[in-house]
Amino acid sequence: MKKIVLLTITAALALSACAPSYNPNAQKPDSELSCTEVKSELTRAQSARVEAGKNRGLSGQNVAWAIFFLPGVLANEYTNDQVQKAADERIAKLNQLYVAKGCS
Repeated sequence: MKKIVLLTITAALALSACAPSYNPNAQKPDSELSCTEVKSELTRAQSARVEAGKNRGLSGQNVAWAIFFLPGVLANEYTNDQVQKAADERIAKLNQLYVAKGCS
């Protein structure tokens, strides 16, 4: 019984490391970003959004969570949803900044 509990906890910790993360903050304030840096930040935000989208629904992560720890599916879905929302907000803000700076 102890082995099963230990295995479940180990699997849950290992799978939690697979969840995507996205920190929308750049290394310097948005107002100081150059056009190239804005494009780079846009690419980073879009990549995070795509990765989170791949991990939602019937993904390998969710299947593994369902096998080892069923509540992990809900946590994984919530985390991916939050990453997508943060990326969407950041993309919108960066697009506004891109236009305001006159980048093309």
